[in-house]
Amino acid sequence: MFFPRSSCPTLLSVILFGALMTGPVVAKQPPPAPADSLLHGAEEMVVSGQAPADTPAGTVRVPAVQLRWRNPGSLAEVGALLPAVSVAVNSRGESTLMIRGAPERHVQTYLDGIPLNLAWDERVDLETVPITGMGRLESTRGIPSLLAGPGALAGSVRILPPRLDGRRHSRLDLSLGSRSRVRASLMDQRRLGAWDLLSGGGWQSRNTLPHPDGGDVFNTDMKQISGLLRAGRPVAGTGRLNLLASVWGGEKGVQPEAHEGDDARFWRYPLRRRLLLGGSLHLPLDHGRWDLNTMLAGDLFNQEIDARGPDGWDRPLENGQKYEKDFDRAASGAAGLTRWLGHGGRLSLQTTWRYNQHRESTRVGGGVQSFAQLLGSVVLEGEVLTHQGWRLRGGLGWDTAATPESGDKPGAADFSAAARQVRLSREWYGQRSGHGTAYASYARRSRFPSLRELYSGALDEFVPNPGLQPEEQEIFELGWTLDRPAWSLFGALFHQMLHGGIEKERLADRPEQFMRVNRTRIRVPGCELGLNWRPLHPLELSLRYTLLEARVETATGFDRPAEDRPDYLARLGLSWQRETGPGALLEVETTGARHSADSTDAATGLRRLGADTLLNLRLSWRWLPDATGASGSDAPRQVEAFVRVNNLLDETAYFQTGLIEPGRVLILGAGVGY
Repeated sequence: MFFPRSSCPTLLSVILFGALMTGPVVAKQPPPAPADSLLHGAEEMVVSGQAPADTPAGTVRVPAVQLRWRNPGSLAEVGALLPAVSVAVNSRGESTLMIRGAPERHVQTYLDGIPLNLAWDERVDLETVPITGMGRLESTRGIPSLLAGPGALAGSVRILPPRLDGRRHSRLDLSLGSRSRVRASLMDQRRLGAWDLLSGGGWQSRNTLPHPDGGDVFNTDMKQISGLLRAGRPVAGTGRLNLLASVWGGEKGVQPEAHEGDDARFWRYPLRRRLLLGGSLHLPLDHGRWDLNTMLAGDLFNQEIDARGPDGWDRPLENGQKYEKDFDRAASGAAGLTRWLGHGGRLSLQTTWRYNQHRESTRVGGGVQSFAQLLGSVVLEGEVLTHQGWRLRGGLGWDTAATPESGDKPGAADFSAAARQVRLSREWYGQRSGHGTAYASYARRSRFPSLRELYSGALDEFVPNPGLQPEEQEIFELGWTLDRPAWSLFGALFHQMLHGGIEKERLADRPEQFMRVNRTRIRVPGCELGLNWRPLHPLELSLRYTLLEARVETATGFDRPAEDRPDYLARLGLSWQRETGPGALLEVETTGARHSADSTDAATGLRRLGADTLLNLRLSWRWLPDATGASGSDAPRQVEAFVRVNNLLDETAYFQTGLIEPGRVLILGAGVGY
């Protein structure tokens, strides 16, 4: 634990917020937000139908160099770089993101603007999302704008491509590690006429994961191959057309819950494959007075679940056995129209929609059930920026959902709910004061139950609940940021109240099965602090700390811990890296104590897990074989060799009850960029 659990961070945030809101006058006006996408730069995002807006405080970007230091094969291995974010693994073997301790279905994940959350389940297994060809990560906490779309109650994470500068860039990475771990990736970026092209491919494989106590973690093998193609070009002057295609597929084992014994879930995914296709168009109208943004994407997903156990995985299938086949087809679209109103003012109207169909067969020789959901929203948002640096944003929205197909189960009611958000901030730019922002915001938005929450039996482990109701969350937040040349600092106080929170509950008359139900209310007050400090050019220190207190309301008050929400999250990173020569990275990651679901506990159904601290170390050497580059490029060729050790001290840590994190993993690798 890096800090004592006290009111010091909260008090510090209050004092700084008050000081900043009465801070120095504006030295000069900030530059107007570019008319392209929510992420500032049409070249940075392949698909986006969102109306333009500023990048608000509470948004953090992780550059490509920091991603490469993790040597990741998937999104799951870089999520911890984001503030207030933890990566957990559930009993289905899925790696998921939690922001500020919120459930994974409250976090929306995007690949260049295309939703990655599977529409059937409203979450995605991060370990199957390849990083090949990705340049940066962006994370937004809370609900700074309704334009982020429905379902993003806790925040969102976006995977962005590298910046395009017109020159050709290529990179080859290869690494070998413990337990026959192999990873290879190739990325190429070039310009062809008016088109900017980026292509990439990757392969990763492992036999198993090491157990901290020695030996292997059972059934944790994985194989996956992936490919990516992006293309973009300017249209109508400052407009832009963007296209994307991404495909990946493989197989994966699922770690059983150790405390369940023979009752644990012994699953494998013999097949998982996914194809994403998307395109977007940004078009300025009437000499830049209007902006039109449109997006259209398709998502095809197919998986198989073999639940027969290790004695049956290699045997031929027989009629009646548990063997699930899933087929998902989703189409999503968005359109936004923005009217610019003088200096910094705008009025944006945006609509988003998504239709998905899920077809599944849960037993060999059994019938196929079909489920479908239509999700839509309309948002009107306005923003005003004054010459004194004050910015006021307000939005109203209407979200709706319908389930036209429900298999052999009763249909759910059609849902609709209003959304609202208001945010007041003050910004300043000055030679001495640097860039600063202080803000206060309030938002209220709903999340509709996914098809899986309503209807899935999870191979007889859950009882469907078509009567499940939407969740609705309120968020109050005060925050601030300070940016100087040598350091940056941010903090926030927040209070989240989830009405009708959806959680699983063990059935009293059928203790071997669960049902998803609406809880009364779940309260999460907390605060967060972050520091980036560069005392010397090659040396950088990064510190993140988030304090939480998640409680479920009972008949006697908010006195029941919410599942899998840690008391605090902390991360310390210390890096030293020159253009050439030696480099080093030390990471210390701590997850505070939390209460995790425990089906063997008949009293509360919860087990308290203690705090976990893991250390990671990376040593590297870089050199430039020549200064002219290759293939006519002006970019110099760069070669790097490295050794990385995850969980350096081989500590025992848990994702949740019975699911252990890997022990020490040694990785050797090299990368060539030119």
